[in-house]
Amino acid sequence: MTDSPKVKIREFRIKGIRDVLMVFLEDGEWEKELQDLLNYIKDRKDFFKSAKLAVDVGERKIKAIQIADLRDGLAEQNVCLVAMFSDSNQTKTNARTFGLETDPENIRINTSKKMQILPDGGENAIIYSHTLRSGVKVNFSGSVMVIGDVNPGAEIIAEGSVLVWGCIRGNVVAGSNGDENAVICALETKPLQMRIANIEAKKGMQIKNPVKINCQDSELIYTAWEH
Repeated sequence: MTDSPKVKIREFRIKGIRDVLMVFLEDGEWEKELQDLLNYIKDRKDFFKSAKLAVDVGERKIKAIQIADLRDGLAEQNVCLVAMFSDSNQTKTNARTFGLETDPENIRINTSKKMQILPDGGENAIIYSHTLRSGVKVNFSGSVMVIGDVNPGAEIIAEGSVLVWGCIRGNVVAGSNGDENAVICALETKPLQMRIANIEAKKGMQIKNPVKINCQDSELIYTAWEH
């Protein structure tokens, strides 16, 4: 019995801008370009782990849903999309709606500046400007912000805090590396499963008001979230 031939991974041109890695995408079919890029990153997961990524798409016109697919695919591999560079004004406009930088010079200048709004003003964060549907799994080394709901079947695992401008109905873990200083904030909570560090919330809990959840003396404390 012979071994299956190894799938050839396409190479991508990469250069560094300060602490950001910039990848150049060609003018081929977007879905294929996206899948090739995700395969490339997966094949080099140790190199790209927790990386901040900028994508140069040239003159290509990228739709908002395509940017969302790119960002979500990268997030699943623990890579944060922070910028998209293009000669297309339409692409730049769509990229800015996701909070992405569109000017390479700003990355060179603002090396110590946060690229996105952080839920707790602390470590790096990734922002989802839409509801996380069933089947979506986010595993990130910083904090995670969702502007929308976390539906049943969706899962967030964050080493930092989790902030949800909506209802948590799926699974949420904050402080996944054991950090009991992490917090979870949401407008409404009725999760299938929720925990901070190793401390789990009670099964069947439901809170209809904005709530902030943090750890104190190895217990979860629930207070009003005055957002």
